[in-house]
Amino acid sequence: MSTVVATLEAATAGGPGPAWRVSVGGIWATALPPLHVPRAQGWKIHVSAAAPAAAEVLRRVAGVAAVARCAFKFAAGPERLLDVNSRDCDRGSAGKFITLYPAADDGFPALTEALHAATAGLPGPAVLSDRPYRPGSRVHYRYGAFTGRPELSPDGLYRTMLTAPGGQRVEDVRRPRFSPPPWAVDPLGPGRAAGAGQAGRATGSGRGTGPGPPALLAGRYALTGALRRSARGGVYTGTDTATGAEVVVKQALAHIEVDGSGRDACTALRHEADMLARLGPPRLAPLPRELVERDGQVFLVRESVPGTTLSQWVTGHSSAGAGPGVPWPVAAPLAEALLELVGAVHGLGLVIGDLAPGNVIVRPGGGLRLIDLELAARPGEAVGPAGTPGYRSPGAGAAADPRDDLFALGGLLFLLATGHAPPPPDGTSGVPQEWLRLAAREGETARRLAPLINGLRRRAPEDRTPLLRAGAPREAGPSSGRRPGRGSDDALPDHALPDDAPPDALLDRLLADGVTHLAATARPRSPDRMWPTTPSGRRTDPCNVQHGAAGVLGFLVRAAATRALPEDVRASARTTARAAADWIVRRTAADPADLPGLHFGRAGTAWALHDAAGLLADDGLAAHAGGLARRLPVRWPQPDVCHGAAGAGFMHLRLATGRAGACARGLLDAARRTSHGPVWPVPEDFDSAFAGGTHLGYAHGVAGVGAFLLAVAEATGEEAFLRTAVQAGGTLAAAAREDGDAAWWPQRTDAPASPARSAHWCGGSSGVGTFLVRLWQATGDARALELALAAGETVLRSRWRGTTAACHGLAGDGEFLLDLARATGSPRFREGARTLAALLAARSTVTPGGLLVTLDETGRGCAAAYGTGTAGALAFLLRLRHGGPRLWTDL
Repeated sequence: MSTVVATLEAATAGGPGPAWRVSVGGIWATALPPLHVPRAQGWKIHVSAAAPAAAEVLRRVAGVAAVARCAFKFAAGPERLLDVNSRDCDRGSAGKFITLYPAADDGFPALTEALHAATAGLPGPAVLSDRPYRPGSRVHYRYGAFTGRPELSPDGLYRTMLTAPGGQRVEDVRRPRFSPPPWAVDPLGPGRAAGAGQAGRATGSGRGTGPGPPALLAGRYALTGALRRSARGGVYTGTDTATGAEVVVKQALAHIEVDGSGRDACTALRHEADMLARLGPPRLAPLPRELVERDGQVFLVRESVPGTTLSQWVTGHSSAGAGPGVPWPVAAPLAEALLELVGAVHGLGLVIGDLAPGNVIVRPGGGLRLIDLELAARPGEAVGPAGTPGYRSPGAGAAADPRDDLFALGGLLFLLATGHAPPPPDGTSGVPQEWLRLAAREGETARRLAPLINGLRRRAPEDRTPLLRAGAPREAGPSSGRRPGRGSDDALPDHALPDDAPPDALLDRLLADGVTHLAATARPRSPDRMWPTTPSGRRTDPCNVQHGAAGVLGFLVRAAATRALPEDVRASARTTARAAADWIVRRTAADPADLPGLHFGRAGTAWALHDAAGLLADDGLAAHAGGLARRLPVRWPQPDVCHGAAGAGFMHLRLATGRAGACARGLLDAARRTSHGPVWPVPEDFDSAFAGGTHLGYAHGVAGVGAFLLAVAEATGEEAFLRTAVQAGGTLAAAAREDGDAAWWPQRTDAPASPARSAHWCGGSSGVGTFLVRLWQATGDARALELALAAGETVLRSRWRGTTAACHGLAGDGEFLLDLARATGSPRFREGARTLAALLAARSTVTPGGLLVTLDETGRGCAAAYGTGTAGALAFLLRLRHGGPRLWTDL
């Protein structure tokens, strides 16, 4: 920073007028010239730099910018530069160390030439979204937005917008290739439309679209498709034209770092080629064919191995039964093969380094092969701090250690036993003991493998079971075990044992510690988000229910009002709710939006503030909630609960605004009638990822719309609303797919036949059942009850498959089971809900502060978000322990 300031001051020393302004805001530092007038959009310049050259690149670029009086920003610190140059960086953002914003296009050629000359010879990665100024240049350019806040799309995602010459608003999409809008004329090629003729494969030379692989590598390998792409390069399928053999080609781009040690992707790929040469001949890994280097890139060509990754294999075979994990007859040979594979690699004097399910290929005949061996090394060799979360040993250091592979091997066996990746170890254990114990009660695979898993996953490397003592998995436990007996006819079936339920004291601790965790992780001074969210929510409205502050606020209000909770817990919930409500008021005032959805729009925000106003006796907060509600449209092209009109309708019912009937009449007009009943398609020309689709589930389709129409019919007495809700039940009855006493639904009306059974709230059985059980309560429709009970069976049988989340996991499924218990009076569904609570409790971690907190949907963290994080799980546990209405569903 000081170097930049000194350079700018030297360039303007002795001149009249004000000086440059340099400031830091978050992850970027910005330098603005005197009397700077920003442009809304135009051609911008990006300059990349490898970490060792970053300071020099910045100094030289600042000098050029000072003379040209060109505004610029740069990564504020080495950590941010590491992110930009990381293998994990988004391809559309990779390599962008410095961004310059020219004041006009007429000086663009001279400016880019000056920057190129100043940075020539200095190392740096390619900027994948841009066109390079010249082959190998650090200078790149693209057309995009300069100023303006990101705007929320109809799907509730922030995006940057451009204005076309005709005034149309279009998204500034940062693709990992040069793709300017069609009206933009390349300033380095007068009269040439930059958007024309730029498709096709890049070669890394000339004015190509980026450093992609050639169509024919080394004169013989024809690339036929892409398996995956990332900032570090791509992985491609191909054919050896000389032999006809199928190959896989792995690409590495220069100066993209693969771990915190500074090792770049090209160095890592050369190392991987050496490891394949050692492990390929004994058939532990694919055979390497050739290592090709061109245009600063490295390409590794290896044989193609038929099969699927271990993670995909487990997913496919876990669905074969109602219990946890892969059935033992199928899992046993695979477990033995894993032990043999690790033992064979160690026998060759190597450490695998990143033994994870995505790096193990299961061949059609059952054999295993290792891929992605960039972290493999000899024992004691220096390795970077990398690896796969959940499989990386907590004791892993800077040197390769075979005992780290043992920890990862225990994680692979845990995956076989439960069907889920193990969460990263907390401060007390390398394996979630309660989760494994519950799995062992019902699953033979978990019962047999548990002793071995526990031995391999010990935190201290010296305590881990050596492979020589590990023994064959077939000998790891008894061949069978008697399950606890069943009780009365109303007891749970074998697939949902009531004595798996956790003690109330454990649930109470989860609730108390969860409230404390939400208080401790709140960031009321942050302008961006009140709480960090899961990766799936980072681009969403921070005030919404699904990923933002409103969802957490809804739970906190409910907790603060629950008299059965300890007073200190209620007080903490109330204090944090006050801070969250104030934060939402500030944020919504600074960033107004009129998206109507309950979970992704501002309807849920208004609902949360309304409830908080009641708790806090704050008339001003209630007025703000009412103001938000009045701004939302009552008719909207998206009909659903999450994003659309039905969600706004639920909010209007909650706030008693008098506008719910208008929402309902709009939905009646939008319905498309079929022979079975109404559906609500999203218009094909609507600006949404859902455009053209017709969904059945609660979040996005018929079940959610039907639930709202039923609720508004009960509130208003209008027969047309009730009649359409009943007809929506007919639509779902016709679409149901039944297997004995279980039922499930496809997500869309046009979905092909599939054995997959979604059990969850957003698009599966628990969401559809949420509507159907209410339809039965309101009308006495026997078929609705029959299908709701069948949906409950699907939820019980699928409980081992989901995440912890309210949207698509245990928390939302447990809420539906509580609905069934309340509606039918049968204890079996309440006991089923307690069984799901036991699994939630098992998927918890002890934070560094000693709090017991449920994991979020990733299984690796404790983000607060209601739909995908801990708040949704806590809301379910609170209702299970202390009753009350269902949040965001019951009015």
